[in-house]
Amino acid sequence: MYSRRSLIGRSLALGLSGLAGGAARAAAAWLSKPIQVIVPATTGSAPEIVARLIADALSARLSNPVYVEGMPGASGIIGTDKALKAPADGHTLLYAMNQVATMNPHLYPRLPYNPARDMAPISLVARGGYVLLAHSGLPASDLPSLIALAKREPGKLAYASTGNGSAFHLGMELIKARCGIDLLHVPYRSGANANTELMAGRVQVRLEPQASALALVRGGRVKALAVTTPQRLSVLPQVPTVQETLPGFELSGWNALWAPVGTPAPVIVRLNTEVQEILKSDAFRSHLLQLGLTPEGSTPAELAALTAQETAQWKALIDKTGIKAD
Repeated sequence: MYSRRSLIGRSLALGLSGLAGGAARAAAAWLSKPIQVIVPATTGSAPEIVARLIADALSARLSNPVYVEGMPGASGIIGTDKALKAPADGHTLLYAMNQVATMNPHLYPRLPYNPARDMAPISLVARGGYVLLAHSGLPASDLPSLIALAKREPGKLAYASTGNGSAFHLGMELIKARCGIDLLHVPYRSGANANTELMAGRVQVRLEPQASALALVRGGRVKALAVTTPQRLSVLPQVPTVQETLPGFELSGWNALWAPVGTPAPVIVRLNTEVQEILKSDAFRSHLLQLGLTPEGSTPAELAALTAQETAQWKALIDKTGIKAD
């Protein structure tokens, strides 16, 4: 004979066992075919390279094929939309830049996806800061002297970006707003074009990812005025942070892994666990550091909170400035 309490205990144990069994069955069914990771970025770009590193590591850890499909275009919208409209069975993932989740919703009124509704966060993977570059002949050596120059000649200094609504455009507008200065925005089709114009002196300043900025600075035709990371960069120790002039300022580009909403919770948990282990790998961390990126993981909830925080920041800036995408 069982007591009432023991019967309740047995029932609870059986229930928990059933939940665990369901999670195990879901995970087993999930690993029944290759996993596709869609990256809305060009081949050879930092996000695409990191996605391939993640895919290779996941494939080994899961003993299941994981492959990457690059799908650039329309500020990441094309690839993001395809990934989020795939069946939510854990066989299609999205590895993307923060722009697709935090900036695009306020730049494109007819965006085909809704990050809050359609994106299931898995984990943050990497962060990278920017360097505020200036033409070597500009009579400013740091951010305070740039601010002073811009205030003496409002609207005469120009900055380059890779297009209206790009992360570089929004980042410079954020700096302008915090500094209270007026700079002319000149959009270009690519970073290469923007850098060519900067080196020629046809524009005076520009934000550049830290990975590619170093080579430009070492070339001697541009100089670094500030970095947007919280601390100075070890590769540019003499260059102050923007924070040293504007307390609390931080601007970073980050990459993360998402799945379509509705992907089974056990799959999300397993993927998050595996990504955290991958981020501990010395080889993986070394690869990211060589790309100018800092490895940084998170829980799904932390990624959701970061996305919400930045979404509010960019919404406020875009609403205030009236920025529109190309």
